[in-house]
Amino acid sequence: MKLQIRPEMVKEIAGQLDMGFKCFYNIKTCELEVIPDEVRLPGYDDEPWQESNDKVDQNPDDYVCFAGMDSSESFRLMENFINEIPVSSIQMRFEEVIQLKKPFQQFKYLLLDYPELRQQWFEFKEQGMIIFVQDQIDVLNFDPDSE
Repeated sequence: MKLQIRPEMVKEIAGQLDMGFKCFYNIKTCELEVIPDEVRLPGYDDEPWQESNDKVDQNPDDYVCFAGMDSSESFRLMENFINEIPVSSIQMRFEEVIQLKKPFQQFKYLLLDYPELRQQWFEFKEQGMIIFVQDQIDVLNFDPDSE
């Protein structure tokens, strides 16, 4: 059975992953359980998430887990955005700051100097996260016998 998730749900999953959560999609009910990713949000309080944890733990075969990008994937997304900046002098500034220590923080701070680019970044990142989720769905749906 191929996993088919509505575009609105894919967008929701992408947004939750971007905020540091793991998403568990119930393949029977098409409902989503969201739990903080202990790697990206260490030290979170379990209690508010206990009901979702219990649902997933009690029926693990009913769920597909979506995890967020690792740092190399996030960095690549940031590089792809920088490559699309039309003004070469601005593009060069961004290329320079991501080579410094704490590149994500440096990138974020530099975006504050460019409000229009900052908004473009949020849109670019959202689309990148949606594609990332769709890629995970495609992997889950991959059937080697159909090749």
